[in-house]
This record gives sequence, structure tokens and C-alpha cells, in this order.
Amino acid sequence: GDKAPVDWQGSFNCSYNFGGPGFKNTSAFSGSDVQLNISNYGEIRNSSNVMGVIRGSVEPDRYVIYGNHRDSWVHGAIDPSSGTSVMLELSRVLGAKVKQGKWRPRRSIIFGSWGAEEFGLIGSAEYTEQYLPKLSQRTVAYINVDIAVFANATLRASGMPSVQNVIFKAAKQVNAPGVDSTSVYENWMKYSNRTSPEHGTIPRMGYLNGAGSDYAAFVHYLGITAMDLSYTYDRSKTNARIYPAYHTAYDTFDYCSKYIDPGFVSHQAVARTAGNALIRLADSLVLPLNCSDYAEGLEDYLRTAVGLYEGQLQMWNISMEPLKSAVANFRKAATRMDRTIHSLDLANETPLKVRKINDQLMLLDRAFLDPLAFPDKYAFRHVIWASSSAGKSTFPGLADAFASANNSLGEPSAQHKVHYHLSVLSQAIDSAANTLDEVI
Repeated sequence: GDKAPVDWQGSFNCSYNFGGPGFKNTSAFSGSDVQLNISNYGEIRNSSNVMGVIRGSVEPDRYVIYGNHRDSWVHGAIDPSSGTSVMLELSRVLGAKVKQGKWRPRRSIIFGSWGAEEFGLIGSAEYTEQYLPKLSQRTVAYINVDIAVFANATLRASGMPSVQNVIFKAAKQVNAPGVDSTSVYENWMKYSNRTSPEHGTIPRMGYLNGAGSDYAAFVHYLGITAMDLSYTYDRSKTNARIYPAYHTAYDTFDYCSKYIDPGFVSHQAVARTAGNALIRLADSLVLPLNCSDYAEGLEDYLRTAVGLYEGQLQMWNISMEPLKSAVANFRKAATRMDRTIHSLDLANETPLKVRKINDQLMLLDRAFLDPLAFPDKYAFRHVIWASSSAGKSTFPGLADAFASANNSLGEPSAQHKVHYHLSVLSQAIDSAANTLDEVI
């Protein structure tokens, strides 16, 4: 075939071409047929989730879930065993503290070793579907560590904006591997940062859009606050999406120990950071979730949406004012909640008042769920973090609906869908703001 574009050229020392059809006329195989013998066969096998629980001492009916899948393609030393090793070490250390009578978390900690992730996130999805009412009413947060170590340069974290503060504080208390007198936080800032209107220069955190790992069912189906942690590349040196041996027979212990993380020091850094975040969420009297950071994330999405869409929407007689108003209401509610939390006299506060505030924080992301928002995307119900094909850093349903309307040259039914998603967004954000307000 013809030579592929520059962006499609790979890393091997050869030219990458389009795959046909057929061979070139100058080839000795021109006019030949290719016969492939496939020896795969379908078979039904059992796959299990393996669960571990540390029962909470004060609020056993509130759960912090920590998960990683156990199945792999071939050997899977890095995917998923790097994450599995981190989870096993955390459960060993925390379990020993409990057995020795030295510590027990305030809230219950659930460890989930998910099965059949590589076949479509089956284990975690089945777990969330089977225990939907209980998990929806009681789960504080979900921590996912799948591939713990892609590479050994810096931390990479994604999650809801409300957990940013938890991750930052944890990263500040862990030493960066191979860098003297530098925390994981400081090292992370060096490799990837952004300017926050409220916090100044801070490490850049990603969002959990899409369904790349077992956080998907917790975020998109149940609306549970979540984070995903790993160690990764120096992006100034490579644009690689994944480590070279990913999903191959070369993903072995020898490969990991020699080339990816000699001495397993990055594994240790991820374990300490994730463990610190886990304990903060399980042990803090008031949940360390920051609503103002969530407001900043919504405002950032809104600015992008206004810049991309408002001009065209005005031509279609569609107003963005309800969405602007909803985001402004959320900011006010978040500020009031922060003020309430900072004014608490924790030594003398009644348990019911603390519980009420914690429930408001825990249930915040549930308010963004709308089961009718994405009828063509099964189990995607979170209107802020659902997947999007538009490729824009803004509200996914609005972005996709606008792209569809543009491609249809402004057909009325497509414009109506844009209006619909604006309404869904505005209502969901207003509902979330109401969740943070004083109980009526």
C-alpha cells in the first residue's frame, strides 16, 4: 500500500504503509492470496472477584474501596501485577496493624481484586450492579491503582476535582524515588503543572473520562468520587501512550525489574501515596473532599464551552445563561460548604452534624447522575465525566451534541438535542449545588 502519514509512522526502522488491499504490482506475491489459520476457540470460564474488608471502628457503614484487577494478557507483570503488588502490600501492612490492635480505621476499607477486567471491566461492573443500592448509599470514595508503574519518572493522577487536595497532601508526604530531598509532589510539579486561579501553580491532574480501567463503573454508573494513581513517563522525552511490552508475552518480572522499575522504588512511591490517600479518606473525622476545587473544574469546563459554542448557539436561538447560572450557584454553594467546614469546632461538634456534612460531601457526585442523558451509552450516567467523541475538554454531552448538530448543518432535531443537553447539565449542576446547601 501507499506510505502512511507521518503521524502514523511507528518506532521500528522501516516505512509504515497502508495495508492494501493486496500486494504491490512489483511484489513477487502480486496476485497471491493469503491464508490465515486461526486456532482460537470460544469457551465459558468462571472469573471471581476476591474481596477483603477491614471493618471500620466508628462508621462501619461507610466504605472506602480500593481496587485493582487480577487478570492479565499473558504474564502481566506490569498490567496488572504492578498494581496488584501495591494492593497486597497495603493490605498486608494495614492488616498487621489491625491484628496487633494498634489501629483500626474510622470507616470500613474494602479491597477488591477484580476478575475479567481485560474482557470488558466485567468483575468491577458486576460488583457495582449486584450491590448498587448499598454501594450508592454508603461508599465514600474509590481508589484505583491498575498499572502502578508505566515508567519511573513522575506520579500521574486522575480523579474528580474534589479529591485533588487529598492526592496533593499525600504526595507531599512521600519521598520521590531517586531524587534527594524531593517529595513526590515537588517532582510531579516539575514534570506536569498548571496554573489554578485559587492555588497558583500546582501539579496537573487528569479527569476520569471514559472507561480505561475499573474506576469506570464506580464513576459513571454509581457516581462515586474516585481517583486513579500511577507512576509514568517524562513526557518531554516520549509521547508513548503505554509501555512497550503492554499486553504481550514480554511483560515479565525480568522486564519490569530490569527496565521499568529497577529496585521497585516507583512501586513503593505509588504504594505510599495511594496508602496515604486511603487512610485520609478512611480516618478523617470530616471527609477531606474539597467542593471549591470541584467548582473550579466546572468553571474551567464552562469557559471552554462558552468559547467554543456560544456564538453558534445564539444563531440557533439557544441560550447558555441557564448553564452559567447553574455553575455560579454551584460556586456559591461550595463556598458556603467550605466556610461551614472551616468553622467547625471538631472537639465539641455533635456526631450528627459531622455525619450530615460528610453525607453531603459523599453524595455530591451522585447528583450529577442522569440515567436518560446518554441513551446510546449503557451505564454512562455522569453528565460531567462521561466519555465523549468530540475531543473537547468540556461537558461531554454538550460537546457531542454540538458536533452532531454542526455536522447535520443545523438540522432542527440536532439543535434540539443540544438544547436538551444544556438543560440536563444545568439541572444536574443545580441539583449538586442544592446537595451542598443546608438541609431543609
